[in-house]
Amino acid sequence: MVAKAPPSGRSQDLRRPRGRERILEAATQLFAERGFAAVSVQDIANEAGTHKTTVLYHFDTKEGLREAVLDTALGRIAGLMREFMSGDLVRERVAYLLDQIQAYFAAHPASARLLQRELLEPDASRYLRRFVEPIYTPALRSLERAMKAGRIRRVDPAFFVHDLHVQIIGYFCHGSLLQTLRQGNPYTVDSLIARRDYLVDQIFRQLIPGTKEVSR
Repeated sequence: MVAKAPPSGRSQDLRRPRGRERILEAATQLFAERGFAAVSVQDIANEAGTHKTTVLYHFDTKEGLREAVLDTALGRIAGLMREFMSGDLVRERVAYLLDQIQAYFAAHPASARLLQRELLEPDASRYLRRFVEPIYTPALRSLERAMKAGRIRRVDPAFFVHDLHVQIIGYFCHGSLLQTLRQGNPYTVDSLIARRDYLVDQIFRQLIPGTKEVSR
């Protein structure tokens, strides 16, 4: 493979550690705050402390950068969901899944805001292609199979999956409100554990009243 030469006149920042990651972080933050259309490549370069040519060297176009931002924001969550769906629906596994998702968003709060904003865009196809089709659609089918087999009570799978998505993402988008309601930082370890336990209890009350676990 022929190596791609860096653009002439560019600074030395490509040789600094995590140059590409800094650009991704800057783009995630700005896209989350303003939306894709309101952010320029120059804005991203300024936020990352680099040059516009460096951004385009890594990602070719702003659209390519948007794709990379979504891949990064969704990749970890999608991987966790795929792993979870390969096993049994038991409290310990649900708690572990929520712990991992919450830890990711607590460390990357802009990613939660970005994903919420992406679903408000007129064209949400990028999000749907990366997450809904490979992850949420199989989850709907899994719920439908479990209901038919009598392993869980009847619920509307679409409402269940949608509402859980909103609860998880929304928690990391409403920091000011939560801080007021809880009178403290909602993202401490203790607060996240309390939130995890709340969601686990809610899930099992909805799906399996009076039962702690069920195998798929």
